[in-house]
Amino acid sequence: MTLEDWDLTVESPVDFTSLSYHGCDIREYYESQDLISYFDMLNGPTYTNLIRHFLVRAHVYDKKAAQQEMDEKVLINPTLAGKTR
Repeated sequence: MTLEDWDLTVESPVDFTSLSYHGCDIREYYESQDLISYFDMLNGPTYTNLIRHFLVRAHVYDKKAAQQEMDEKVLINPTLAGKTR
């Protein structure tokens, strides 16, 4: 499956407006502890872009596929035998 950056939508990790709309108004608790700046940082554009770039470029390999790829590399270049990835 291939994705492009613009194919993904990343929502805010904590959306106080949505929470208060659904009856869970917890913003005042974080404001009293002066932690709103932390959530502003999480919801900022840097976090969203970082997650978007990570999700587009992430690859998942199982152990069997990794071992098979390593065996193929050793067949091509026998000096790699016994070395770690």
